Amino acid sequence: MSDPERLQRVASELADAIAAGEKGKKVRLPVIQREDAAGIVNMMHAQLDQVIVKRDEQIGARMACKKGCSSCCMSTILVSEGEVVSVVEWLRLPEHAEERTRFEAAYPTWRDTLGVLVGQGATRASADTHGWLQNVQQARAMCAFNHEGACSIYEVRPAICRKAHALDTSAHCIDPTTPAQYYNHPETEALYEGQRPLRFALHKALKPAGPLDLLCSSVKRALGSAVPSNRNDPCPCGSGKKYKKCCGT
Repeated sequence: MSDPERLQRVASELADAIAAGEKGKKVRLPVIQREDAAGIVNMMHAQLDQVIVKRDEQIGARMACKKGCSSCCMSTILVSEGEVVSVVEWLRLPEHAEERTRFEAAYPTWRDTLGVLVGQGATRASADTHGWLQNVQQARAMCAFNHEGACSIYEVRPAICRKAHALDTSAHCIDPTTPAQYYNHPETEALYEGQRPLRFALHKALKPAGPLDLLCSSVKRALGSAVPSNRNDPCPCGSGKKYKKCCGT
């Protein structure tokens, strides 16, 4: 990972570009190295974890989440490309080879549960997003990173997974028609929303033409072989489509 001073400098450049864009100025986002993107995301996650500790202290015994309670792992998790890079860089470390192997083994089941919805994620038009998300949620595909009821990438899990929780009971998590109770911790929500512009700026810098996509298919794509030299070759994400009709659009 990059050193803290470098990360702060890159993050500041992105923040300046965001501010200029909000003022209506035409700006070009800086070129972001993968290790810098992962470092910035991990830095944001660390900040979020600090306020989540305060939230959990306020919730106390009412926190229903625990190992083995993994209904939320069947939720629709859309991630920015910066978070994808963070997970991929972590999985590529030799000490995490076992977690990567488990993911690769579990991915086909996740992909087959969603079927054609996987390929639609990277190519959908913004107008189709709502219906697509509903279909993905209804499919209830278990995340390929869930291993024996626990998150195998817990250290680098996405921000949305970090702040998800249920109060008193997890029984309602199974049935989406009766959502779990949620404690709105102002400091956690404010920081999460405050980080949103930087997350999206990173995404745009790393994946200019692509929408946010599902965690598992995004990581599979990024872990896969290099971009095919022939755009008619199968897409590395495993959707079964040609690269030019999937992630190469």
